[in-house]
Order: sequence, then C-alpha cells, then structure tokens
Amino acid sequence: MACFSTLRWRASRAQVVPEQVSESAFRVHLQAELLKEETWNGWGIVVSSDEAIQELVIVAIQQSSAVKNWNLEHPECPIEVGQAILEVNGKTQRNEMLQELWDEKDGKDGKEGKVSLEMLLDVQLTPRQRSFFKGAIQRYDAVGDFLESAHLSHDLCVAEPCPICHDPVHGSSDVVRLPCGHHFHKHCAFKWFVSQRKFRCPTCNNLLGGWS
Repeated sequence: MACFSTLRWRASRAQVVPEQVSESAFRVHLQAELLKEETWNGWGIVVSSDEAIQELVIVAIQQSSAVKNWNLEHPECPIEVGQAILEVNGKTQRNEMLQELWDEKDGKDGKEGKVSLEMLLDVQLTPRQRSFFKGAIQRYDAVGDFLESAHLSHDLCVAEPCPICHDPVHGSSDVVRLPCGHHFHKHCAFKWFVSQRKFRCPTCNNLLGGWS
C-alpha cells in the first residue's frame, strides 16, 4: 500500500445498474475518485482463497465508501461477507484476481482521477466454498491476533522495502516482523495471510503455522 501517497478518494455517486448474470450471480461496478491530500486506502474487500477452489471468498469488508455507496444504491444486489468472487476486471484466475484487488498503482505518485473495479459475484456458495469460508473466518481472527503481537515501532530502521507492496517500510507506523525475521507493512501481511490457506512467509516460504 502506498503509505506516503498524498491522495484521498471518494466514491463516485454515478448510478450503475447491476447486471444479473444468473439467478445467484451479478456484476458489480465500483468507482472511486482520487483527490489530493490523503492516502488511497483501496477497496476494503478482504478475501481468502485456495488453489482447490480458485474463486475468492469475501471474509470481511473494511471501511470502504465505494462498497457502502454501492450497497445503498443497490439493496437488491449488495456486496456482503460470504459471497464468492468469480471474476475481477475480466480476470478469472485466482492469482490474477488477487492482483487486481491488491493493485494500488493508481494511488501512488500523486496521481489523481477515477479508478474503477468490476467484479462478478455469486451469493450461492458451493459446498466446497462454504467449507473453505468457515475456515477462512477463523484465519481472519487468528491472523489479526498474530500480527498484533508482531507489531513493531515505526522508528525501526528497515532498509529493504515491503516485499508485498514494494513501498518503503522505514517511517511507516504499521510494521510487523515475522519469526523468520522478514519485515512487512502490517496491512500488507494481513491481506496476504488471510488470502492463503497455509501460514507461510511470502519472502522465504517458511511455514509459520497453518490451518487445515
């Protein structure tokens, strides 16, 4: 995440009619406008997935004006925890969808303008997706507890950038150090671990713990 960006964003109020793809699936179009002065905080959609299911499952929705406005304007097709994401910006492969959700290039380097996100959601989980979702909710809580204990002071000098977002770590008020010794922005480590079944360091692949 761009910790030193000078952008703020506000959700676009333009009405977009959701496209009903099937009885349980529909398309969502989110828009946000980047403005100067504050940091771009992303879409606020926390997902988890696994190679066995490919789809992304929404496990939490953090503060997000874009999602809030969509839900207010489209109460018949809200974005909610427990839904499966089948497609993101035309991508259907698991890693590509994660990259689209995590891509924060539009919030860097003082850029401003509109950004958008299109998703295909399904409110009806398959039995395998439901089973995975239950475990993902447990991981969500466990990851939060673990990273809270791994939190470091913001004045710690770390020469290397965060391996997940590639932005500088030094000067951030939210840094964690894993037992293997690697450092990350806390929010980057959080979304990484929640999205994985195994609790592995994204740098050295060291298994720090895991859930079945």
